[in-house]
Amino acid sequence: MIRSLVLRMALGAALLGAAPAVVASTGVSIDVSRIDVGETLVPGGAYRLPTFGVRNPGTESTSYRLVVSYIDGQSDAAPPESWFAFEPGDLTLQPDQSRPVLTHVTVPPDATPGRYSALIGPQIVGSGEGAQVGAAAAVRLTFTVGESDGLDAWLRIIGRFLSENPWVLALGGLLVLLIAIRYLRRRFQFQVARRA
Repeated sequence: MIRSLVLRMALGAALLGAAPAVVASTGVSIDVSRIDVGETLVPGGAYRLPTFGVRNPGTESTSYRLVVSYIDGQSDAAPPESWFAFEPGDLTLQPDQSRPVLTHVTVPPDATPGRYSALIGPQIVGSGEGAQVGAAAAVRLTFTVGESDGLDAWLRIIGRFLSENPWVLALGGLLVLLIAIRYLRRRFQFQVARRA
């Protein structure tokens, strides 16, 4: 009886050890490895970079956040994260699902001219508690910021602001119209005389 019990336990342990382990995996991949912007970017300008795709090669649903990072000791200047905007900035993909990501770069008017490089791409957002390993994939981005006079940069910013907020133009036009009417009323006083 004991011998039979030991034999069953050994057989059960052997079967458990021989069964393949099912492990859920997470991962991330992108369809572009490098973006070299050939056009010289102007301070005060806003630019849209080529779209790249993010794919979930893992076996479970995974959430990602688009981030900017840098290579240690890089010779090019590192553009601040505030220059970048991603659409979407966060995403969740099912296994083998992919999604395109748009990247916008806005160069401030006081940007230092020169060559810049950064790594842009998705990073896995950890879920749950405990230690998390944030795997990431990245596109190597390089671009050059050219010289610009201050007036040109500020005119670009004002133009971009007005194109994104057309109501400001309408309000400004209304204000000019009210000022013109007030001026004309003061300049030309009309008197109506009544006759009896």
